[in-house]
Amino acid sequence: MNVKKIVIFGKLPPPIGGVTRSIENLFRSLELKKIFVEIISKKNFFKRFDVAHVHYSKSWKRLIGLILGKIIAKKVIFTLHGNKYNNDIYNKINSKIADGVIFLNKNTYNKNHQKFTNSVILTSLFKEGLFIHKEGKKLLIKDSSKVYVLVYAYTKVIQDNKDIYGMDFILNNVDKFDDNYVIVFIDPNSGYKNDIPSNLNGKLIYLNYEVNFLSLLQEVDMYIRPTSTDGNSVAVQEALMLGKKVLASDVVDRGDSVITYKYNNSEDFFNKLKKNCDSKIDYNPNSIDKYLEFLGKL
Repeated sequence: MNVKKIVIFGKLPPPIGGVTRSIENLFRSLELKKIFVEIISKKNFFKRFDVAHVHYSKSWKRLIGLILGKIIAKKVIFTLHGNKYNNDIYNKINSKIADGVIFLNKNTYNKNHQKFTNSVILTSLFKEGLFIHKEGKKLLIKDSSKVYVLVYAYTKVIQDNKDIYGMDFILNNVDKFDDNYVIVFIDPNSGYKNDIPSNLNGKLIYLNYEVNFLSLLQEVDMYIRPTSTDGNSVAVQEALMLGKKVLASDVVDRGDSVITYKYNNSEDFFNKLKKNCDSKIDYNPNSIDKYLEFLGKL
């Protein structure tokens, strides 16, 4: 299949989040490859496309996107964001309608790929679409003797009695960090404002407002991802692309470039934290060519 025109069902930032950032990256990557690409709107609904790519996380919304995509495009695919593909009625129909699916990690692929005629594992960011500002105002006043580690939670979400972003784990273990560590915690919606321990003696910098995440990543030494569930984290990929070390929970396959620890296990976490300080970064994100190659096989 020769793909020349693609329509994306989803949103560009704002708001800034993993899904919108991945769509932005895909959009930019395709434009650089001279592929005609648009975000779905009333203005282009009567155009014809080769592929409709659905990026909705909710199964019912995904179904609507796939049905509409069938009307205006020759083929329809979706990216499975997150770490679950529930066996509800909507997803059962989604599996029948979709011409292909992109999985973001091995876990979801191994559990679900047999439901689809065409499937592939790809990163949610492509190297052609990277857009990183390496200059700008510094957000941190740093002590050169300290190691700065960054954690991020868009908002506080409890699912299945677990803190999705895993910040309860970090905050409950602040005192166990060696004195040379400083935790930089981004909480733009102030979801954890009342959970921040007192008398931290400079061990934690709490930022409860929007910041330029990529700029801040450049100022820290490491990114920590203690989540209870995940897809293929955009933040993890951005950290790796900037050459930053990443330590993450083992709830999904993270790839060889990330050091993982047993979820919610503080002993393993701190052992791996020290190991991660001495690790080297070797990360090569997917090219948009891999994406176009998958579309060509539909």
